[in-house]
Amino acid sequence: MNKGHFNVTYPLFKSQFSTEATDLSQTLGGVQMNSKQQIQTAKAWMVLYQLQQNSELNQKLSLDYENSLSNRIEEKNIPFKLLSLYAFHSDIFEMELIKSSVLIAPKFAYTFLLLLIFSILCTFNIITFSIPNCSKLSFAIDWLKSKPFLGFIGVIISLMAIISAIGLLLLFNVPFVDISNRSSTITARYKAYSNWYTAVGIDDTFLMLAAWHETNSNLSVEERIKVSMQHAAVSIAITSVTDITAFLIGSITPLPAVIYFCYYSAAAIAFNFCYSLSAFVAFLAIFGRLEEACRNNLFYVKTTPLNEYATATRLQKIFNMTGSKCGNNSKKVCSNAEMKSCNTELGYRQFIRNYYAPFLAYRTIRIIAFILFIIYFLIAIIGIKKLKVGFDVTNLLRANSSAKKFLELRAEFFNYKMPAVEIAVMKPPDMSQKSDRIRFLKVVEEFENTTCSSGRHTTEFWYFAYKDFINDLGFGAQSWDVLQNNKEEFEENLQPFLLASDKYRYDILLRDNGTIQAFRMSTQIVDIPKYSSQLVMQCAEQMRSIAKRYETQYNITTYSLLWQLADQLNVIWPQTLQDLFISVVVIIPISLLVIPQPFCALVIALTVGSIALGIMGFMTFWNVNLDAISMITIAMSVGFSVDFAIHITYSYISQTDNQSNDKNIPYKQLSGTLETVGWPILQASISILLGILPLATINLYIVKVCFKTVMLIIVIVKNL
Repeated sequence: MNKGHFNVTYPLFKSQFSTEATDLSQTLGGVQMNSKQQIQTAKAWMVLYQLQQNSELNQKLSLDYENSLSNRIEEKNIPFKLLSLYAFHSDIFEMELIKSSVLIAPKFAYTFLLLLIFSILCTFNIITFSIPNCSKLSFAIDWLKSKPFLGFIGVIISLMAIISAIGLLLLFNVPFVDISNRSSTITARYKAYSNWYTAVGIDDTFLMLAAWHETNSNLSVEERIKVSMQHAAVSIAITSVTDITAFLIGSITPLPAVIYFCYYSAAAIAFNFCYSLSAFVAFLAIFGRLEEACRNNLFYVKTTPLNEYATATRLQKIFNMTGSKCGNNSKKVCSNAEMKSCNTELGYRQFIRNYYAPFLAYRTIRIIAFILFIIYFLIAIIGIKKLKVGFDVTNLLRANSSAKKFLELRAEFFNYKMPAVEIAVMKPPDMSQKSDRIRFLKVVEEFENTTCSSGRHTTEFWYFAYKDFINDLGFGAQSWDVLQNNKEEFEENLQPFLLASDKYRYDILLRDNGTIQAFRMSTQIVDIPKYSSQLVMQCAEQMRSIAKRYETQYNITTYSLLWQLADQLNVIWPQTLQDLFISVVVIIPISLLVIPQPFCALVIALTVGSIALGIMGFMTFWNVNLDAISMITIAMSVGFSVDFAIHITYSYISQTDNQSNDKNIPYKQLSGTLETVGWPILQASISILLGILPLATINLYIVKVCFKTVMLIIVIVKNL
């Protein structure tokens, strides 16, 4: 700049062409000045554009401009190679979340592939045996009991449940991607959590396969289906009902994102239950027929019994052996002299019965487990006391986005003020009438005198500027005292004022006859250290209470960006506690419907409560706040913990009849329960871990919260 002709002072600059001084502190940053407060250099320049939104055409044009500008800056397609440009606008969060959804979508393919491989591998049964003249233990796949195709069917059924839930609720106009103009937020959440539900859905597959293997292979297929469903179907029905109930309770919240997410989750669980007990059972019967006919469950050919191992071909040894009883093989699969030893029992059952159950039965281990639970409980309490409530909208931005960099530079180079409180007056007083004017100015003073407002000097009100405009005109105009009490003169001079002042042009909405239909004003919020939750809520309460007091007279509405935080602080914490309390209470009668043991129902409820308590407590130590996103995950954790608790409890109660004449009933019940549901529960935990594993590579806040909280759920639920 030519310092001799155009010396710019900082932070206030007033030229001969302007009537008001310009505050450059919000435009230029990193400024160095000379002794005369004149700018020498500046490191950042923030240019603001006010885009018109007063018609549908202007809204569309403004949106196109914002999108085009942001995309060109993101793509480095700018004509100024020496400048580093970054953009931020009102729809940037919407755009960022759309891009986030694009990043999440490909990970679903990896999730599907991982779960598919895992589900198929979990259906294989291994035979251990040894033959004469060989000291090594040999292994072979039991192709009669192994049912890899059912693992594939289980994953497909989970996908069908998700698709059916979306289709049904969209049919009833339940929003999925258009919620209060925040579609991409919900879409990103659904895409992140759909990985979870694909994994959770195959839990029923593991349970039904385990129940099938528990049945006597000498029974007919019909009888085996009947016996297996008596155990698995009842347990699945209980968990499905409690899961659906938990999500419907979670939908009792004023947050739309949580409401609709819970609706879709409940519907997906209902469809998964229906498909599991219809389509999957049908496929189970089909492959049961193959097992009954001694046929390979994958290749349909007759299986080769283990006693023919020595004469079998290499392909038969790998892809067609069986050690299970069926048909004519029922007595000779392991009785041939060629076999020195043979063990066709499922490996995990042997491990649980011979090692894990006795380990848990030791008194010392039980005492240690109790002490560890007390420590876990205390740590969770400490974490909850330190739990932060609220959501920072900047977390929705990608780490490498232009908007993120903009906010970082603004914080570094500019003295960023707290957001102002915008005050809209939809039933305005007649400011040319003295009595109306005095009454309303007292209302303005009420807003300014709160502990939230910085005072009169920060109030932006067109009436005050109008007064200064008239007084600055000097000659040729009536004095302000006369003009403000003359309705005709007041309205006639208002138009020139608005033409001369772009700052207040859009603060007043005029009717066709020139009278005021509505107007707005603002006052600056005082600095709130670290956005203290107590001060933010107090500020919102003060401003809103004044507006409510004059709602009938002036229909006043207040708004600030801080109100979003205040609403979360006011709603999320009590709503989360309310949902958890209702869930725990409702679980008790639901459990009693199928498990007529009051003590067991109470234990299930306490287990669910302790798990939710632990998840909220340990969230603190992993830098996860309690917000709408983590609130969704806590609702999911209730359903997940209920699943495991009910599966174990129902299986434990079911063991009573089998052990009625045994003196060591509790231990036998424990061992039988772990043998029946221990492995399926472990499979379900691993499948959920695999379901969220691809999300660990995405550097997005929503995905990080999902990954961290689900990991906590897996670790806590699995150990408890």
